[in-house]
Amino acid sequence: MLSTEAIAAHPQVLQILRQQAESFLIVERSSPRVAGIFGTQQRYLLAQLAAAMMFRNREGTLHLSRFLEAVLACRIASRNTAHDFVREMEKYGVIRPIVAREDKRSRPLRLAEETVGLLGVWVAIHLRTLDAFDNGSRAATFAETPGMLAKLHPGIVDRILQSQRSVNPDGTFSLFTWMNDGGLVMDKMIATINDFSPQDERIVTGIASLDEIASALRVTKTHLSRKMATAEREGSMGWTGKRGASLLWLSPGFIHEYVSYQADKLGLIEEAFAALTAAVPA
Repeated sequence: MLSTEAIAAHPQVLQILRQQAESFLIVERSSPRVAGIFGTQQRYLLAQLAAAMMFRNREGTLHLSRFLEAVLACRIASRNTAHDFVREMEKYGVIRPIVAREDKRSRPLRLAEETVGLLGVWVAIHLRTLDAFDNGSRAATFAETPGMLAKLHPGIVDRILQSQRSVNPDGTFSLFTWMNDGGLVMDKMIATINDFSPQDERIVTGIASLDEIASALRVTKTHLSRKMATAEREGSMGWTGKRGASLLWLSPGFIHEYVSYQADKLGLIEEAFAALTAAVPA
């Protein structure tokens, strides 16, 4: 089984994570409405928790009151924030209310088919990434096993919510992950890296302007510019020439933060996958 440490120390880790970043960007372009629900760290955690609770329920549903209790127990958000988030998920069709025949006042919630599909893609992308580290067959097993998503996903979310690095990342990574589409902003940066050496003091990306990032995502150029200016002052990134009109570079420290976060998440997914498959009779 791959450990978080083994993933982070792998000699090809950045190349493999670059492929993963490209996959996430493709998903965002194909399903922007649903992907937007996962746009910030808090929304990502809320959505994952809601989905895990629905998968665990025999009926595949979730009552709002139980979700709000779970959110407070996990200290993800306030009751009002979580309530508003659920209503937004309903508005955009990410989840759908079901009117119970026996109680018209009851409105349990269920994941829309598109949302289930997107969560399946999210899991599959990570399993393919894990396979790239050791030439494994996790993604194939997942694709060939009916109903595996509903069993695997809750175990992944349990582990994520117990991980300090996954719930509260720090450093420059945190600066971006709490902004709208911040995770995808960083994926965009990583995905455009071409040639580099681990010894490079500045790892140059293929991004030549702020517009290249902001125009494709749900983030304003003004907001992005402020965040990047802060990251520049911290020495985490900069421009090879004129700011916003030359190639963007990333520091080894920022790359380390990105790799550490992804390795932690992948290690947790590996644990959940191994636990589930070990429990399945041969």
